[in-house]
Order: sequence, then C-alpha cells, then structure tokens
Amino acid sequence: MAFFFATADDLLSVLLSVEARHSIVYTPFEHICEPRADHFLTARDLPTLFRPQPFESAGSGPGYLVTEVGTDVVLRPLPRYEGKDRWSVDQLTNPDSTVLRHGGLYGDNVLLQGEVRTAHKTRIAARLQRAFDAALRKQFIQIRAFFVGPGAEVLLDSGFRLTTAQQCPPEYDLRR
Repeated sequence: MAFFFATADDLLSVLLSVEARHSIVYTPFEHICEPRADHFLTARDLPTLFRPQPFESAGSGPGYLVTEVGTDVVLRPLPRYEGKDRWSVDQLTNPDSTVLRHGGLYGDNVLLQGEVRTAHKTRIAARLQRAFDAALRKQFIQIRAFFVGPGAEVLLDSGFRLTTAQQCPPEYDLRR
C-alpha cells in the first residue's frame, strides 16, 4: 500500500513508467447499471485524472481497478436499487488486481491524497503493487509516510494544503 500526493502530471509519469514494464488495464472502480464496464489501456485516457476532484475527501474520489491485460474483470452483482439491477467493479471478485485512487486538486488550494493498494495477496496482485511502489519510490520523494511528486512538492511549498480531506483540520495536513 502506498499513499501519495501528486499532480496529474506527476502521477501520469509514474503510471506510464509502470505501463512500460507491465501490460495493464484500468477499469473505473464504481457501481454501474449495465453489466458492462469501461476499460482504459493507458493512463493518458483516464477521464478523471486531469479534472478537479468532485469530492472533498480522497476516499470518495475516482478510482480504478488495475489488472493485467487478459485478466477478465468480474462484475459483482449488487442488490436491486429503485427497481434497477446494479453491479460493482471492485476487488471482492477480482483478487488479481490493485486499486488506484489518484487524488488531485480540489478547490483553490487543496491537493487530495492518492493511494495505490491491494486487498489480496495473490502473486499477480503483489506483482502489480510492487510495480507501483517501485515507480513511486523512484520518481517521488518521501515526506513522512507519503510519496510526494515534484509538482505536489511545489504546491506544498507554495502554501497548498496536502490533505486526505478538505474538511480535516489544517494541523493534520502534510508538512515538512
């Protein structure tokens, strides 16, 4: 598990370096109303990476299930809601995966934390996690328990709040 602060450009560099070594697929981590999920073969195509974050908490923000190319993503059926069928894209039915929540800019002066983690100990999940961890260690600096990208470091030094949630008291923000 790795927690980080990154601008979209910081994280894109990390993701592309993982893609250069591993054939991976990104599937939005979400609940869907049709038994068909979208997939992205490169981080360049992730629809949320370069957008401001819509939620004030990192844990509520967009995320992606990351699997190796050729791994079937199994959709987990959910209870019907308002008379409609629903499915979830998550790790419960996809043990050979890791989850990427990219965090990002929220409002005028907040950079929300991101994370990459897996809930499983399969060989494939561990390999994916190690690939992300290695790329973060190589390209980011570590401040306390967080990896911090070059752009995020500039934001930190210019007074941005680097935090897990906008509503957290500032004394919990990342500081040098």
